[in-house]
Amino acid sequence: MKIIKNVSLCGTLTDIAVEDGKIAKIGKCEEEGVDFGGARIFPGLIDVHSHGCIGNDSTADDALSEMADWELAHGITTWYPTTMTMSAEDIIGATHRNIDLGHGATIPGFHMEGPFVNEKYKGAQNPEFIIPPSMELFNKCKNVKRVTLACEIEGAEEFIRECPAQVSIGHTDCDYDTARRAFALGASSLTHTYNAMPGIHHRKPGPIGAASDSEGVYCELICDGKHIHPSAVRMLIKIMGEDRIILISDSMNATGLGDGVYTFGGQRVTVRDGAAYIDSGALAGSSSNLFDCVRVAISFGIAPEVAVKMASENPARLMGLNKGRIEVGMDADFIIVDDDFNLIRAIARGEL
Repeated sequence: MKIIKNVSLCGTLTDIAVEDGKIAKIGKCEEEGVDFGGARIFPGLIDVHSHGCIGNDSTADDALSEMADWELAHGITTWYPTTMTMSAEDIIGATHRNIDLGHGATIPGFHMEGPFVNEKYKGAQNPEFIIPPSMELFNKCKNVKRVTLACEIEGAEEFIRECPAQVSIGHTDCDYDTARRAFALGASSLTHTYNAMPGIHHRKPGPIGAASDSEGVYCELICDGKHIHPSAVRMLIKIMGEDRIILISDSMNATGLGDGVYTFGGQRVTVRDGAAYIDSGALAGSSSNLFDCVRVAISFGIAPEVAVKMASENPARLMGLNKGRIEVGMDADFIIVDDDFNLIRAIARGEL
């Protein structure tokens, strides 16, 4: 048994005992352990949408191990490596890599963002490889747990009915009624809400209005301070409620490296002042990580407990993970921070 000692959980100093990667006890323990001096403890962060970091794409053959370690070192205890719109062969190959690493951030599976998108709202997705939704392609992949698609394109509704993975609506030109049908068929989230989709209009509420009217549907938000105005972040939280917002990084390979010129999804990307752009001027993911996105949300006036919930408990609920809450029996994934929300330590699987 491992003991995390002297941490502040919801304002109460306590110890947490961990056994076999699960939380075994919350309360004062006589045994010795690692003392954190009263620092605050929260559930570990879960990034369901991340394309890469430290110079590596999530599709790179040999980079998952290095990226998993980097993610954990920066506060993300679980992540879903996310593919791009690329050739079917490359997507299949990317998803057949080993995800049972035993170290770094845990990888439950992959997120396939594209190639089933609408070219009008392709963003940084490569139009050369856009195709209609295909269960044949999905079935050739391995460990894909999420799929982003445009629900208005041919074959989308049939795909949503049949796909066993969690389906998210994104890179879409759908209207309100089409999105409502997609949610009724089983889609359960919007991918990077506001971005790569029609906005809200008082006579055309679009996919965001449809999500707000559909019980159990979640909205991803890229809260990097570049993609969405603080007011729009606060507004969506008020519309959807704090239980239905999922913070994501949408990170790309420039994350952790800074400004410069990179290649992302086969296209040139320039990062200036932390914002990433393809040559057309469209935003191309972010150069932030999920922990920093939580910090940005806090700077927008979101309470730390709520910001963390939107990056831990909510994505865990969406993806059916035994994570996201600090309770006996839950996975022992934690972040430990100081009073200014600077990261002291991230712990995955209870490994101290």
